[in-house]
Amino acid sequence: MEAFDQINRSKYLYLESITEPEDNTLRLVLAEATANGPEHDMEIAGTTISGLRNIETTEGCAIYEIFFAEYICYNVANESYADNAPQDNYVGKLARLYKSSAYLEFMEVSTFATSDYPGPFSHYGFCCLNHCVDVISTTKPQIVCRVVT
Repeated sequence: MEAFDQINRSKYLYLESITEPEDNTLRLVLAEATANGPEHDMEIAGTTISGLRNIETTEGCAIYEIFFAEYICYNVANESYADNAPQDNYVGKLARLYKSSAYLEFMEVSTFATSDYPGPFSHYGFCCLNHCVDVISTTKPQIVCRVVT
């Protein structure tokens, strides 16, 4: 997916919003971010870390609106606790398409969704600063990109 390639060229993403515009539809808004502003230092437990910069969405960054016309399930996890399971097999970096995953296995044992009903489905993942979003859907996402001005 060309839009996934574009998202994967980003260094950082923030999850700006997640909504269900209508029943069982899903809309994610992801904002590209970049290291910005002057370098500064931070002291943690008596150790000084130097050369730090804020990570912010600035002019020229991309905003991605990702819309799923329907989904089977989705999950939002605190990025601090997200971990790839050994069986996870995917392509992509920040925007992922999974061939197999622990989340797909969980969905298969916790729902009655199958490739027969509601039909073939895919697992998409979006790795953002602070949040990781997983979506299992029978439809490919529609992705619109705009640039912050």
